[in-house]
Amino acid sequence: MTAPLLAFALKLPLALAVFLVIAYAGTTDRRIAGVLFTFPILNGVAIIASPQPVVVADAIYPLVIFNCVLFAFAMTFPDALPPVRALPRNAKLFARVAAWSIAWVAGAYALTDVRAAIPGAGVLFAGSAAFAILFILACWTTSSSGATLPTGFIAFWANPIGAGRIAFFILAYACLFFVSYTALDEKWVGMASALPLPGFYAVAALMDDAERAGASHTLLPMRDTLFLGPVLVIPFNWAFARLVTAFPPDAIVSRYSLLFGFWAVAAFALVLLVPRMAAYFDRRQSD
Repeated sequence: MTAPLLAFALKLPLALAVFLVIAYAGTTDRRIAGVLFTFPILNGVAIIASPQPVVVADAIYPLVIFNCVLFAFAMTFPDALPPVRALPRNAKLFARVAAWSIAWVAGAYALTDVRAAIPGAGVLFAGSAAFAILFILACWTTSSSGATLPTGFIAFWANPIGAGRIAFFILAYACLFFVSYTALDEKWVGMASALPLPGFYAVAALMDDAERAGASHTLLPMRDTLFLGPVLVIPFNWAFARLVTAFPPDAIVSRYSLLFGFWAVAAFALVLLVPRMAAYFDRRQSD
């Protein structure tokens, strides 16, 4: 028992540090934040920790699509849980996160259980890319709604909402770590790594802020780019799962160095490309 707890204590700060930086990067633009809801932080950690990284990656592909559907539903229909509005803030946040988490567990379990009947990475990637393009063309919002106010790194996290996101990330990481030590099939490790608890909490908090300000439409810019998540995650996990097998399981430094490189390239691509894409569609909508 001591060894797993020690491994958890050593690896958690690394994963948390990446989460803090990546999530903060999303404050520059809500459309970048939309893609970051499915950024493969826990996916990468799960793939490294597994003796069957390709199996873990394969289990994640349909789940990241499912996650996007859940997020899109929550953002599009913020009143799907009408009695929640009357609750105090903390109770409202808990009720929303709990309801979405229950829906996620039911859907994710069903998808993972029948994973063999679902198409592979190539088909899912092509379908995700086509759907993302169609969704953007049909549902893009106005240009002024994508910007966010600049916030310092410490200020962004040193508040109740930031602390809540950190707590839910730690909880999600703990679930992944526990499953990785107890699962009889590595596909369940893949399922655990796709658990979007921090994202659920972030959406619930943003939704509450929007309701207080009477501006629920502020969530929609994140929805604009939400379905680009699978377009990033599927090739990321596919390539990383195959490259990581070139290093022996005990080459921890080499494996994590590779993962850091993948994370850095993915984050840089988002920061570089998403605003340019958003500017193009903003101009297209205004013409």
